[in-house]
Amino acid sequence: MLLEDSVTVRCREADLALVKGCLAGAQAEYSELIKSETGANKKCTLVIDNEFLPPAPVAGKDGPSCLGGVLLHCQSGKISIDNTVDVRLRLVMEQAKPAIRSLLFPAN
Repeated sequence: MLLEDSVTVRCREADLALVKGCLAGAQAEYSELIKSETGANKKCTLVIDNEFLPPAPVAGKDGPSCLGGVLLHCQSGKISIDNTVDVRLRLVMEQAKPAIRSLLFPAN
């Protein structure tokens, strides 16, 4: 559980309005969760980062890209949580490799 007073949220520039619209609700939900889990009154301020994640990929164009999601960081970047679609897809692919392997190479 992250018990920081301030967390910086980095998103794609195209998602900025959507992320800004979610901040107040996320802060309230966080406070409620901490209260129900620990009984403590804890507030966390979410701040939009000045830097943005790379834009969505474009067909035929190389370079960094991001499908969406957010990157949270605090304590001057010492703690970071990458909750982008790209990282989630990589995780699912790693977890699915054994199943894919058994489909491709059945143990006859």
